[in-house]
Amino acid sequence: MNKDIILDEILTPMNHRETDYIAQRLSGCDIPGVFACSEMLEWIDKTAERVFDDDLIMDYGIDCLRLYLMFEAAPRENDAPFYESWHESALEGIYKFLSRYRRLVLVAVYRNERISADAVKNAKSAIDETKNKIEKYISRGNEFSNRHNIVSALMELQKTLQNELKINETAAALHKQNPETSKTCIATKNMEKNEEIVGICRQLIMITAQFAPNISKILWKKLNNL
Repeated sequence: MNKDIILDEILTPMNHRETDYIAQRLSGCDIPGVFACSEMLEWIDKTAERVFDDDLIMDYGIDCLRLYLMFEAAPRENDAPFYESWHESALEGIYKFLSRYRRLVLVAVYRNERISADAVKNAKSAIDETKNKIEKYISRGNEFSNRHNIVSALMELQKTLQNELKINETAAALHKQNPETSKTCIATKNMEKNEEIVGICRQLIMITAQFAPNISKILWKKLNNL
């Protein structure tokens, strides 16, 4: 994969309609599962069938709405029309979280320089800690507080990885570049894997995939194509 392709995607905001469309057509993209939370996922899918309407799906995408069902109290049966029960600010927050998730992986993969040993250690520690937290919440059952805490744990992990991998600084520097100049310089250079960073990103995707499968499938495919 050429760096100019990654750069184009970093500089382009997330389009959830395109994400949903591409994910539905990806094949051979099996992400290893790390959690057994079938009861919770079944609840999400059944609730989604009841409360998702076409306007919400068009506005925010399936991944965002699934995470919203975990993070916020789901609309009740007598709340129809259901869209009156959705908190738009919370939906926007989840959407931004998914956008940062996408940017984190793309920017991290773009950076082929080594990161410090401390940063690697801290990132891996945060991943292990998040796995343990989510496993604990899953074991406690399919209650609102547990679902909410899972999304909170994912958000905390994202914040830690952003800091340790210097995602915001790298993204800001890329946005300051002239895209046309950048393409000219970068198009001839193939991606050079930084195995430590790629490994951290794979772990992040594995943790997130069951809760936001569409965007995770696309990111997993990109990592495998490096």
